[in-house]
Amino acid sequence: MNPVDVVGLGSCTVDFFALVPRLIGGEEKINVDRLEVHAGGVTANNLTQVARLGARAGWFGLIGDDANGRVILDAFAIDHMDTSAVEIVPGELSSMTWIPVDAHGERCIYMFPNVTARVTPEQIRARFAPYIRQARHLHTEASQLPLAPVLEAIRVAKSSGVKVLFDLDVDPTYFVQSGLGSESDLKEALRLTDVLKPCKAAARELTRQNDYERMAESLLALGPEMVAITMGSDGCLLATRQSRVHRPSFKVKVVDTTGAGDAFMGGLSYALLQNWALDRVATFANACAAWCCTQVGARAMSSRQEVENLIHANR
Repeated sequence: MNPVDVVGLGSCTVDFFALVPRLIGGEEKINVDRLEVHAGGVTANNLTQVARLGARAGWFGLIGDDANGRVILDAFAIDHMDTSAVEIVPGELSSMTWIPVDAHGERCIYMFPNVTARVTPEQIRARFAPYIRQARHLHTEASQLPLAPVLEAIRVAKSSGVKVLFDLDVDPTYFVQSGLGSESDLKEALRLTDVLKPCKAAARELTRQNDYERMAESLLALGPEMVAITMGSDGCLLATRQSRVHRPSFKVKVVDTTGAGDAFMGGLSYALLQNWALDRVATFANACAAWCCTQVGARAMSSRQEVENLIHANR
């Protein structure tokens, strides 16, 4: 396995985007304007943004030997990402998602985790632990994978001084009801996390708060060293026990919001690797998210120069 700065365990998919006039409900039909196919997945997207910004990144876990698996590997190769810890399982299907996107950039997501969600804690210890230990950051998530292997990866990282960035991409009730993990295991994962980025539904459920400052304070009490709350058009809030930074959003023409949170998380990780001040970290991550919204696809990620240009143009 090759040495890299940032490694990740989590969703790694092929996204099928249906560009539609509007999102529909039950028993409705609608013609699709066009179909686009892109590599995606929360953690894989995080890592892609890290790589495009200039750091070394690699995903680890299981994919199938199908056509979608080849799309995933080809996309990693284009971004010069490390695949030495990707295990291809013969006869299995890789993860995929079906994503209708309307004319305003709003969307819904149907997830098919397939073999990627069948990685086990034993495989983490036996196959992937050395890959985690040599990194500076571990990205992982609560979304598609069971929590047991994710929690094992977090434990390996914490025992080796690797910073853990956790994307809580679904609310805890959905996570538990879907059989992905118990409430106690999720609380342990949050306690061991260094940087937590919850989706809005998860943040509200965990804290019973609507005020972002109070929300951040309650989330910090669960154990993370830093909480990152994205607030859409209101920008973002980064909070530690010592300080709070709120940065407004960048004004861009929104085409598709898919992957904006993932771009934010990748930008956040890259900025933290640089040891920048918290206000610069927040501004940089915000710019990564904004750039992603200007194109279709969760991998509409930017280079560092593109991010710096956007920041400069919005001063």
